Amino acid sequence: MPQLLSKLSLLALGLLCFAACNGVVEPPVPTPTPTPTPTTPPPVPVVVSEAESHYSLTVKIKSHDTIESLETEYGGKVVIWRSEEKFAVLALDKISGDKVASSGTTTATLESNKKVFSGSGQLATMGGSLTAWAGGSLTAWAGGSLTAWAGGNFSFVPENTAKWQKMNLQQAQTFAANLGAGVKVAVIDSGIDLQHPAFQGGLVAASEMWDYVGNDAVPQEEGVLGTDAAYGHGTSVAGIILQIAPKAKILPLRVLGSDGSGDVLNVAAAINRAIQANAKIINLSLGSDTNSQAVNDAINAATSRGIFVISSSGNTNNQNITFPANQATSLVTNIDSYSLSVGSVDANDDKSSFSTFGTTLEVVAPGEQVFGPVPDNRLGAWSGTSMSAPMVSATLALALGQTLNINWVDLTKKLKSTTVNIYKSGQNSAYKIEPTSTLLLGDGRLDINNFLNSVMQ
Repeated sequence: MPQLLSKLSLLALGLLCFAACNGVVEPPVPTPTPTPTPTTPPPVPVVVSEAESHYSLTVKIKSHDTIESLETEYGGKVVIWRSEEKFAVLALDKISGDKVASSGTTTATLESNKKVFSGSGQLATMGGSLTAWAGGSLTAWAGGSLTAWAGGNFSFVPENTAKWQKMNLQQAQTFAANLGAGVKVAVIDSGIDLQHPAFQGGLVAASEMWDYVGNDAVPQEEGVLGTDAAYGHGTSVAGIILQIAPKAKILPLRVLGSDGSGDVLNVAAAINRAIQANAKIINLSLGSDTNSQAVNDAINAATSRGIFVISSSGNTNNQNITFPANQATSLVTNIDSYSLSVGSVDANDDKSSFSTFGTTLEVVAPGEQVFGPVPDNRLGAWSGTSMSAPMVSATLALALGQTLNINWVDLTKKLKSTTVNIYKSGQNSAYKIEPTSTLLLGDGRLDINNFLNSVMQ
């Protein structure tokens, strides 16, 4: 793959320096996912130069507007045009104040673009150097020739056995035998190591991918492991998804640089591309301290089409749940039904020391020392709510790959209602506020098999 090789360099690896459902009543016919007119592959993204992208401007489209008229009016470049939802997003270098004020039926929202988002996870300290990846492709057992479980251990990444047993993954993978087949999961992140053996057979066609940081079609991770904060982050997230749902397909879209930061325009554009590519799930193991109109409108466009959007809650150990996780319970259109915010617990189901918490957190999953592929054909561990979110994304992928007895719109509600109680006998008492019994760690900890048993025919 010459194009990939041209983007890869030999990277020096050192020690890691841092650590996310008897009755005779006929079941309802599942509601098919509403999707836009298929565009395969998606159109080549608009390339925006550094000089054009200091600001993001979200504009409500009027009946007479065109891409050209908006670009002329505001002096920027249209990055997203959503005629059905009647909004557009433009990249701007600078803009005069009168252009962003409400005028008639059009409201324009101006926001800063640069380095607003960041990944919510860290390489976990393992007391030594990284080990070589020995599991082969995470999709290998999907054809029936191999088993992922041997003697009760998860063969591909045995270090995760206890976590997967706790969530009953072995039973779930036996029950949901399609293993997520036909389900495309967009991983909007720092890219992935496209050549890692873990991903062979697990990725969408190259024509669907995009790197919004490098403005090319190769969303390859870039950086130095253990030095650059986000290097390996997306690889880990994608690897977690394929450990749980090995027949799902990963659509990597790179929006985070090696330093872990990402721009509003890139995140919004990547969500828009995931919609165009007919992804069924979007994983956002990233967040911002500031809500973004452009990203919120893009998520709204996704959820209104029945695409699930799963977001990590953040790692600041306070109630400042990051955006977009803090908007996952919004009642705007279908965001509440098709979104979930995810926090982290440890091996004992106690809140992770780093995990954010609050009334908008909906579910938790293990997020500490989660092992998986890291760049350069290695195995390593990451910690953070970033690692918890893809467990929920992958669980939904297992469900969507099967025949269900409920409508898709009810899946997130069912997922929450089948979680394990993490508040019994006073556990996590600091996060259950009496006398109202307000829960700050969501409904409980993810149980994959409980959920699938409640929703599959």
